[in-house]
Amino acid sequence: MVQFPIPILLMAAVAYGDSDDMRISCNSAVKLQHSASGYFLSSTSINWGSGSGQQAVTTQSSRSEKDSLFLIKPPFGPHSESESCALATAVKCGQVIRLEHLNTAKNVHTHNFRSPLTGNQEVSAFGEQGEGDTGDNWVVICTTKSGFWEREEQVEFRSTETGKYLASSTQAKFTQNNCPNCPILGHYEVSAVKGSGGKNGVTAFKADIGLFIIPN
Repeated sequence: MVQFPIPILLMAAVAYGDSDDMRISCNSAVKLQHSASGYFLSSTSINWGSGSGQQAVTTQSSRSEKDSLFLIKPPFGPHSESESCALATAVKCGQVIRLEHLNTAKNVHTHNFRSPLTGNQEVSAFGEQGEGDTGDNWVVICTTKSGFWEREEQVEFRSTETGKYLASSTQAKFTQNNCPNCPILGHYEVSAVKGSGGKNGVTAFKADIGLFIIPN
């Protein structure tokens, strides 16, 4: 059985209930499933052996993996009231957010280093106790009728810093050949790419499961 920290269990007990509101709200903790592979965005306390040397971000296959929960929170730096991402505020399409890895309190981040397998733009987990820089900021790209990010609906994330999209590909797998005996064997690389991959493409994700706070 997956065990979560006590504060997260309390949040689930208070905030998660029977609701037909599919909008995703700020301060929810979500598991992001990559549409093309079915794998889940993940991170763990190991660092890339090349590029920035920062904490690795990958996708992995298990729905129950404890390293796949990410907290939705406000962007780094000055931002308007509409971008404040207050507790239980539904996230709009086009809104800027950060995704904090719950287990390590580092943010999903991109910058101008090359990723280890594809040579695309590297994605890492960065910061200390949830504080990083503008490389942590992502625009939520979605096309729902409601105009909000919704559960089970495809979504993309575009970096405000570099303009590139969070992506993963089944063509970039960590194996014994390219990562001998490493702890991320069988995972797929996560990187940032120039453009949208379209529906069910390399840049498409969905909030499959998580601890969802019902929006106001």
